[in-house]
Amino acid sequence: MEKISKDLILITAHCPNSEKRKILLDLVLGLQPIRDDFDIMVVSHTPITFDVQEKVDWAIYDKDNELLTEWKYQNSPWFHPENKHIQSIFFGAGNTYLPVHKQLITGYSMAKTFGYEKIHITEYDAHYKDFTEFYDNSQSLNEYDAVLYKKPNGYGEINIEWGLGCFHAAKISSLDERAFNYNSDSIKEELANASIKTTEKRTEDIYTANNNKVLFKDHQLLTQNGNQIRLVNFHALDLDMQWAVPVYDKEANCISLVGWNESSEKPCNVTVITNNSKVFNSPNLKKLHWFIEPLGPPEEISDIDILVNNKLKLHLHLDESNMEEFKLYNFIKEDKVEKNKYNV
Repeated sequence: MEKISKDLILITAHCPNSEKRKILLDLVLGLQPIRDDFDIMVVSHTPITFDVQEKVDWAIYDKDNELLTEWKYQNSPWFHPENKHIQSIFFGAGNTYLPVHKQLITGYSMAKTFGYEKIHITEYDAHYKDFTEFYDNSQSLNEYDAVLYKKPNGYGEINIEWGLGCFHAAKISSLDERAFNYNSDSIKEELANASIKTTEKRTEDIYTANNNKVLFKDHQLLTQNGNQIRLVNFHALDLDMQWAVPVYDKEANCISLVGWNESSEKPCNVTVITNNSKVFNSPNLKKLHWFIEPLGPPEEISDIDILVNNKLKLHLHLDESNMEEFKLYNFIKEDKVEKNKYNV
């Protein structure tokens, strides 16, 4: 097979509105200065506008964007305030495991078919003024099989235990066969049985398979010299905070509301309504402040509505058919660890 001398930049995208389409276009336009050394492919689950198509080598639209909403497929973010471990699946809108991996598999497969040796993946919600990491990673892939970025723990910050999904690179010939094969049923089964249900963990597993040599770099390299990543927070869902969730306290046999303002600079108002009647309100929750409010024993609670700044975050109906599953995935327990850490 004829090899292509250029590397391939794969942009994964989902841009259902004009704001996000502009972010994608700005990214593509910003990459034009390195087009002599890099080809560009966009794989999107929303239609790709013509102005983007004109500026890339490959534009692939796949309308299948299946979010997994069953509880067994959800990742379980956690955080540790003081000596408590709090975990819940009600953090975001659903698991993007399938559509994200379909985009990656499409990119890897196309790169392999058409003779690219190296691939650099970036999500669409980024802007690069400095291209050092693209060139450094290209050189590193002469020695390593993949490059991933990790983020160490920090107070009130996300704890990333595996490589970031927003930017990474790989040598096509070194990738495990899972990087080229898409079967939704087998991937769902894999996800249901996994203890960590994130696309980032699966990507790291693929990159490190077969004793591959992976270079791990500090995530801060991605935001040097004016570069920006993660301009859009998928999990935020137009809400000012996500940690407003119901959990089960086994020791007290009680369902409680946990509220934690993990990132919003402005104070947040959290309201919970149980059984369409009882109302609890926690006003002006400041950044990095949190609370736990008991709502009642499980047998007395059937409906929970949670609002953040008067926007509905969650409506949950509980009964005998799902109560045990709720307790399994959403809980609070005593746990003596370093306080104020969290993981998504």
